[in-house]
Amino acid sequence: MKTFALATALLAAVAYAAPAPVEVLITVIGAAQTPVEIRRQEVLVTFIGAADASFTQYFSTDGSIEHIQNHLSVSKISVAGPATCTFYGIDGSVTKVEGGTTSDVGPPQTQVNGNCHAL
Repeated sequence: MKTFALATALLAAVAYAAPAPVEVLITVIGAAQTPVEIRRQEVLVTFIGAADASFTQYFSTDGSIEHIQNHLSVSKISVAGPATCTFYGIDGSVTKVEGGTTSDVGPPQTQVNGNCHAL
């Protein structure tokens, strides 16, 4: 469990400091004490709400669904990097965003999860 927490903390630190897209390499020591390397391509996504409130989150570009923990009501989503992303809102919105662009969310709502695919 400590290994997982350390790997998570390292991933968060690397993702926060690096520009998008970024390749993250993590070495995890599993229960069998065998190192396992995990490589991930990620893209930075900015979620924008009213009065310019915003937050950012990195998403893997392998298409996996990732949860969004921030409850801000989002009106625009911006993807910085070569990826196509789809985000799903709490009230049923589906917003597709091409890399390097910003798309409107209609109507504005909390986003619950999303996924991205590298271009």
